[in-house]
Amino acid sequence: MRGTSSTSFDEVVQQAQPVFATRDPSLDSTADELFAIADAIDSSNQLVRLLSDSGRGGEVKETAVRTLLTGKVSDTALSLTLEVVRRRWSEQEDILEALERLGVIALLEQSEHEGCLAQVEEELFQFSRLIDDSAELSSSFDDARGDTSARGAVARSLLEGRAHRLTVALAARAVSRPTAQKPSRRVREFAEFASERRSRLLAVVETSRSLDEAQQSRLGAVLARIYGREVQMNLEVSPDVVGGLRIHVGDDLYDATVLARLAKAREHLES
Repeated sequence: MRGTSSTSFDEVVQQAQPVFATRDPSLDSTADELFAIADAIDSSNQLVRLLSDSGRGGEVKETAVRTLLTGKVSDTALSLTLEVVRRRWSEQEDILEALERLGVIALLEQSEHEGCLAQVEEELFQFSRLIDDSAELSSSFDDARGDTSARGAVARSLLEGRAHRLTVALAARAVSRPTAQKPSRRVREFAEFASERRSRLLAVVETSRSLDEAQQSRLGAVLARIYGREVQMNLEVSPDVVGGLRIHVGDDLYDATVLARLAKAREHLES
């Protein structure tokens, strides 16, 4: 997604994060519902056009979604779908991708809760390589191109009992959605989402002097509030760091010139 769609999706994820961060034990089912909603919308060209039409009022779109989903999905899945349709999307396909990626995020969030994100990432990469390396497997997916449920069944038959259940769910979804992308590329894309998620959760903290345990705990709590989840910290002592702290979290950099967001953290560390 690009431009307007990228901005809209970031806004949706921000709204979804408090829901996903509650350690709700039903995130698996929430993901299943979001995937099913995306497929239901995708099955109707008229509905896709309506929900992605920037000229239509938000009230019309919300009414259509409530009519379609109320009583059929959980309140969580319904509210997340409403967050998606309220926003503007550059392409019709983007609204479907947004719903699917929310489902993927839900499963990756669940894998974080269970402490198996690295395992899920590696298993997805391995399955992608398996598809690429097996002409027979690639052919089976090609033969089932028009039957998405059959594709999912193939993935499940290969992975169940051999991989984590969340890996199975993600791989089955990756190969099931009708798209021009090759199944192996879709699985690898989901693995890359897991990889990106792991890197965003790692903070490299450079300090001019060592932090004691209490200071580390306070800084970790502030970062957790900013990012909505626990952040793992790697601490490095660099005497040349100006201002006492330089923090990298994914693409974000905080140093002496842009530490406004962490002003309270510095106050706590110095107290």
